[in-house]
Amino acid sequence: MRWIQISVETSREAEDAVSNLLMEVGSDGVQTEDEHLNSSKVKLIAYFPPDDTVGERVSRISGLLKDMRELKINVGEGKISIKNLDDTEWSEQWKEFFKPLPIGERILVYPSWESVGDFPGRDIRIQIDPGMAFGTGGHSTTLLALELLEGSLQGGEKIADVGTGSGILSIAAVKLGAREAVAIDVDEKATVIARENSRKNGVGDRIHVMRGDSIRVIEDKYDTIVSNIYTKVILSMIPDFGACLRSDGSLILSGILEIELPKIEAELQNNGLAILETRFDEEWAAVLANRVTSDR
Repeated sequence: MRWIQISVETSREAEDAVSNLLMEVGSDGVQTEDEHLNSSKVKLIAYFPPDDTVGERVSRISGLLKDMRELKINVGEGKISIKNLDDTEWSEQWKEFFKPLPIGERILVYPSWESVGDFPGRDIRIQIDPGMAFGTGGHSTTLLALELLEGSLQGGEKIADVGTGSGILSIAAVKLGAREAVAIDVDEKATVIARENSRKNGVGDRIHVMRGDSIRVIEDKYDTIVSNIYTKVILSMIPDFGACLRSDGSLILSGILEIELPKIEAELQNNGLAILETRFDEEWAAVLANRVTSDR
């Protein structure tokens, strides 16, 4: 079988946004090639089956780059290239770019073909192979959410993971000591992959995966709600998050561009929530918030 390779030459600042879109339009994952160490330029490479939607994918990538330019975000050259590859070349190139990834103090995310014997102290080990659902730990948005989960969970919590993708955040939460998790995603393919990843990581019995476009598909209260989506979607969901959060619960939001952080803070305040901690990586931000109390 042949594959279509789409590559985008862009800036480090735009890397995560373009990578996320490449995953959304059907890539199994995204390789990153740096021009040189600490370079501000990157080439993002994604692979697709040779179907009739290549033009649509390229159009969406071009549209995203245009939108980012209008937001005054540096997207670099923004050159898009297309190349044909055979199956053997694709599969061998692919695995070279996915290595074990330490995150925070305890977490290690790794693909199934890699050995993890040389990582002492990494007791939270999560096996995630690149798949149709976004979330292998390598993107800033996922990394920040994992760091906040590790730093905030005490054990015994009931978790809601909205926009679960690969299920990585739910898996991490349960391995970090959460009692159970509900993992929600609008994409049916993502829910299938999240269930399989939960099973492979030995926590399938403690994670309930379901399809839905927001936390409104369930009626319950949670100790922690985590959502790694996009600012526009997050803003619309904050009222629902607040309604489903226990009085002493925590809300973790990622997928936020740093320049959009004031919008998130204002909407949290409008719903009686306040930011306790903010973490940054490149141009991305993630926040940990909880309910404002009268004695604070």
